[in-house]
Amino acid sequence: MIPLPLLPPESCEGCGLCCEGIGSPVVLYASRPGLPSPHPFRPPNLPAPLIDEINEHFAGLTRGQEPQSRCLWFDPIQRACSHYEYRPQICRDYELGGRACLQRRRDELMSAQGKDD
Repeated sequence: MIPLPLLPPESCEGCGLCCEGIGSPVVLYASRPGLPSPHPFRPPNLPAPLIDEINEHFAGLTRGQEPQSRCLWFDPIQRACSHYEYRPQICRDYELGGRACLQRRRDELMSAQGKDD
């Protein structure tokens, strides 16, 4: 059987693969002990309840030290970001249908096919 090419997706709706297994980029928004001001990447309009959620969840961890299973803001039921309008720059830069997106989808497809065998 000849494998069919993986077509670029038309939207991110219902996918969320880029939010799983990459850690949690929102850790960049966490308050850092000893620093007089918030992290420079934190959006100035980030609501206080979200800041509290991040600070409590990560408790002083930095990028790379957080659990790698999925992003804190990833909603596995909707398969979407719970706070999309406040997502970090790295999430904004992740290109729909780009090389990383297609590779992640290809890996998921291969993994699913392996489970069916």
